[in-house]
Amino acid sequence: MLEVLNNYLPDPLFQELQDYCYQNDFERVQAGEKEFEILEIPPEILPYLEIDGYEMNLSFIRRAHKDFDTDWRIHADNIINGKKTLLASVLYINKAEGVSENGTAMWIHEKHGTHLPEDISNEEFDRLLLEDSNDLSKWEKREYIRNKPNRLLTYSATIFHSKYPHIIELGERIVLVAFYC
Repeated sequence: MLEVLNNYLPDPLFQELQDYCYQNDFERVQAGEKEFEILEIPPEILPYLEIDGYEMNLSFIRRAHKDFDTDWRIHADNIINGKKTLLASVLYINKAEGVSENGTAMWIHEKHGTHLPEDISNEEFDRLLLEDSNDLSKWEKREYIRNKPNRLLTYSATIFHSKYPHIIELGERIVLVAFYC
């Protein structure tokens, strides 16, 4: 499952969200071996992120730029907050002007294909993150969804994906991410 919706939030609400992201300081947090620069999502946005039949397990706004978050980190979303993740979504927030072209790439792994196997062991999942996620010789890019302000990308959490490209040379890539079980 992969769905792209343009002009997702009402324009005034999206403008408020974009302004919020540019006017507030991102906090650097550690999650396992990875650091993220994040902001909390304003509460008025949360109802727009609800998906019938799914429970939102985690959501936040994250940022990447040429000096931070520069690895490929090709991955699939598996267990988040102790729950099996079924769907993930990305709402592109950054302004189009002054930012390098970027988006989300979907990948094919040399052994596992396009999706994380349902029966993957914790050891193999960890190995993929630690050994394969930044080794492009193990991956083939199969699809690219370009960042466009107020575009929502929703996909099966088992699809291998990453930000694209891995380094944002100009400006900042700002996205809201949400995970569902």
